[in-house]
Amino acid sequence: MSTTGKRVALITGCGKENGIGAATAQRLARDGVIVAVADIAAAGVENDLATDRAPSAWQGLDTLVARIEAAGGEAFSLTGDVSQEASAKSLVDRVVAKYGRLDILVNNAGAPHGKDRGPIEDVPVEGWDAVMNINAKGVFLMTKAAVPHMKRQGWGRIVSMASVAGMVALPERAAYSASKAAVIGLTRSVAHDLAPLGITVNCVCPGSIATDRAISSTLRAGWSDVQAGLAERAQFLPAKRHGAPEEIAALIAYLASEDAGYTTGQAIAVDGGGLPASAF
Repeated sequence: MSTTGKRVALITGCGKENGIGAATAQRLARDGVIVAVADIAAAGVENDLATDRAPSAWQGLDTLVARIEAAGGEAFSLTGDVSQEASAKSLVDRVVAKYGRLDILVNNAGAPHGKDRGPIEDVPVEGWDAVMNINAKGVFLMTKAAVPHMKRQGWGRIVSMASVAGMVALPERAAYSASKAAVIGLTRSVAHDLAPLGITVNCVCPGSIATDRAISSTLRAGWSDVQAGLAERAQFLPAKRHGAPEEIAALIAYLASEDAGYTTGQAIAVDGGGLPASAF
């Protein structure tokens, strides 16, 4: 434990107000975990088409930390690039330097929508690399940096963000699907290696969640009225609605807890029943 007797978590990809990272940070803080919230920039990264949102007082990581502290939690922010080895290691080292340990790593940072979608022959190499570097290589580098500390402690929880896109075929999303399938494979392999050491490794596979990414996807599908587009797309899901970031955060909180000590190597879909119904 930290000097305060609390678990310490590092969560990447926390810069967006309606994102899974921010929701996870607030949930873990509410559960009594000290949270270090990170992103490549304090304000997060925009998805290329996600501009249809109401005005907000959100100022990125600073606002998130303020909200957590106002609710009685403990948090601090830091920036870094998970796709660069030195930067990823620095994120982990700064948390350990401050609290003496790192108990929970949530690999949530994800590549924003860009030039990675379309027929495979039209996807530029830089589009492929941008997605793979953040979604897959970033998980590898952050996990690589965190594991030695967890081994020393004899306890750890690693939860990474995959996607149903890593489980089923989605049209014109080769780079994204490949990156998320890589996360699932990495999770299973590392979980096997670390299971005897009290360290669990799992990944969460969201379906359609009401975040900036869903807005961007809806606009890409040709909808000018985002809310109408989201509503129509939800009708293809058995649950008839999109998921909330807080629902993903709830699963992450369980996987990061003492109660999940016998759950490892799992890729868990949270998708309103879409995967078994082949709704994607």
